[in-house]
Amino acid sequence: MGENFPTIKQRNVLAMKTPSFERRRLAARLYHRNRSRDQFEGGILVRHVYDDRDPERLSWWDDVQFIRGKMRINVAWRHPRSVYQDLIEEAASVVVEPLYEKIEGNLFGGDVKLYKQVGRSRKKISGYRMVDRPGVREWIDALRAEEARLSREAEFTVRTSFDVEQLDWCRLVEIVAPIEIRNVTDLRALADLVRRILARETTLEREYPGYVYGKAQWIADGLAEQAPPLVTHQVAGT
Repeated sequence: MGENFPTIKQRNVLAMKTPSFERRRLAARLYHRNRSRDQFEGGILVRHVYDDRDPERLSWWDDVQFIRGKMRINVAWRHPRSVYQDLIEEAASVVVEPLYEKIEGNLFGGDVKLYKQVGRSRKKISGYRMVDRPGVREWIDALRAEEARLSREAEFTVRTSFDVEQLDWCRLVEIVAPIEIRNVTDLRALADLVRRILARETTLEREYPGYVYGKAQWIADGLAEQAPPLVTHQVAGT
């Protein structure tokens, strides 16, 4: 006779009844109430600057906040190409692990502190210079070479995903979806998509039926022959 396991909906209801979940939910509402100075523009909190974005530039990751049920929904979005890049880097790290283990000493320890003068008699740490250690250059060169090889030859697959976690300052949504975010209008579209999914008005499968990002998409994006890009965002107000 088979066992009766709770459905996903039943498990979610049970989770919401636990004391720890309720504590985090109430703490998140209190956090939002105490942060009234934050400026939500048209219902969303914009954290990055988009004025200088190339309209054809590929998107990798971004984040946005909006309010639902007197609580902040913090959306951490990634394009599937960003996940694909991570898979390349992780696989390359595994291949060159033997070289990493040969590095003498702690790779991230013993770095030289760099100071700058503050006033007449004080100094402040302005950065660090990594100490060159035997084996480091060989490991880095091998890692970059393996990443380049995998970028050309590997065949990974990435699908859409949507995960929700209750934290003590927000409800965190981690979403992987094939959209491009190059301006605030695109950011609003992302927030609207997440709102509709949370309200059960749609799903990622309905929006992107059968979607898979793989080698063909990586090549079509023009990334197979490039070094992995360094993606940064300028924080608004800086």
